[in-house]
This record gives sequence, structure tokens and C-alpha cells, in this order.
Amino acid sequence: MTTTTKTAATPPEARGQKTTITPQRFGVIAADPPWNIQQVGKFGASEHYDLMTLDQIKGMGDAVKALAEDNAHLYLWVTNATLRVGYDVMEAWGFTPRSPLTWVKPRFTLGNYLRNATEHVLFGTRGKAPVQFKSQPTWVFAPLQEHSVKPDEMYSIIDRVSGRDTKKLELFARRRPPAPNWSVWGNEIESDVTLAPWGYPVPSDFARQDDADADPGFGDGEGEG
Repeated sequence: MTTTTKTAATPPEARGQKTTITPQRFGVIAADPPWNIQQVGKFGASEHYDLMTLDQIKGMGDAVKALAEDNAHLYLWVTNATLRVGYDVMEAWGFTPRSPLTWVKPRFTLGNYLRNATEHVLFGTRGKAPVQFKSQPTWVFAPLQEHSVKPDEMYSIIDRVSGRDTKKLELFARRRPPAPNWSVWGNEIESDVTLAPWGYPVPSDFARQDDADADPGFGDGEGEG
């Protein structure tokens, strides 16, 4: 998944219009970037969705900093091939790396050298954001689903560690999380937030602009009566 190459839409606010999307900040951000590192080829992720370069992913730092609360947690998914650069991305996004959590899979998959049977999520913090559950191990055993889909068990872990009632945002989402208090942003879903002002528009941004252009009263919050 990557953002569209179409010219970024002008945010409705910049055109003097109100929008149905209210700027929000989140205490938890989870992200599963579409890394292009060792993912191009017949069996790579490029067969399933568009990829982003490391510089493009790191370049999202200003947007992530604006969306994250001053005290927040970040859960950043990395592959075995992107484990090292994942720490660089986390720091570029304004978070301090704290610990990896490894997803142990019930069978091995592909691999250029060793056969992969794990993925990792890097846990980081911003500001003063202590965990709410201190007995979480650094691994989780969970089943495989379709390509790139992360285990549902991860949402339960995030609820325990970061708080069930904490406002959460998933970046690069491809489905609605099976848990409450989540918002989403991505190329394949109706997004709840926009990153277009930072140069990362997605299709739902243009859909909202088209609606606003067609109806000057779109999103003005006024009904008949």
C-alpha cells in the first residue's frame, strides 16, 4: 500500500469549507508500512499492493508528530529485512524505541536466506507514556491469515499495554480493527484522518473533495428543520 501519486487535494479547511473529519490526536499509533525492501518480485509484497521507499516512510514524520499526542505509544510493524531501519523510522516519527515484540507464526513462509517464521512490531514511546500492563512478554504466538494481515491478538495486546479507552490510529490500514476506539488511514479504506496536507493523500481524500465540490454545503453540519 502506498499513497496515490495524484496531486494532493487542497484540504477543505484551506478552501473555506468545513469537513466531516475533525482533526484529532491519538495516544496510540500503529503502522504497518508497505516497505519496498526485499519485497519486489514474483513472491514479494509488490504483487499485492504498491510499495513505499524508506525515504517516503520516514518523510511521514511531521504528519505522525502532528497526529500523536505529546505522550503516546507507537507500534511499528517491520519484517526481518527491515528490522534495522525500523528503528530509524521510529525516531524520524518522533518516538523513542523501547522494545521489539515478535509474532511467532505456526509455520514458516518465504525468505532469501533463512525461512521466515516471525515478524516484529517495534514498541516506542513519546513523552511520558508508561505502559498500563507490565507483564506482556516480547512474543506472541498467533495464526497466519491472508497476505499481510496481522493477528487480531495484537489489538488485545495494545489494549492491555496502552489502555482500552485510549484513542488509537492505525496507519496503512486495510480493514477496520476488530476493537473499539480505533480510527484508520490508508489507501484501501475510507480514512478517518487526512495526511494530504503533508503530501500523503489517499483516495478517500479526493472522494471527500469531489463531494464538497458537488455540494457547497457538504459537511457544514446544518440540517433542515
